[in-house]
Amino acid sequence: MRGLFVLVAGALLSLPALAQSAADYCASARDPVRCAARQAALKNCAGMRRAEKQACLEASMPPVDCSKTKNPQACEAAQRAKEICRGKTGKDLKKCLRDEQPRKKKVKKRPSTA
Repeated sequence: MRGLFVLVAGALLSLPALAQSAADYCASARDPVRCAARQAALKNCAGMRRAEKQACLEASMPPVDCSKTKNPQACEAAQRAKEICRGKTGKDLKKCLRDEQPRKKKVKKRPSTA
């Protein structure tokens, strides 16, 4: 019985530490504002399931700041594709995203001259 009490007490005392680690995680993220917004959206939409949760998350999340990415042009193209394909799900969504995003150019490797 005492072991169960110690286990429950330890779990309850660790809850503030878990909340703090999420804040620390966002502080060190590439885009701290978006990370904090994502954490808030996950908390607000926690009781929902499937399509309802997806719609809640999409409505709660701010758009990605493409200026902070490695490839802003690809980020903007992906954002346009997501906007065009909004409302689709499953295989239809995957096909739409695949069709709307520009193809990556393959870079030919030069033969090494050793």
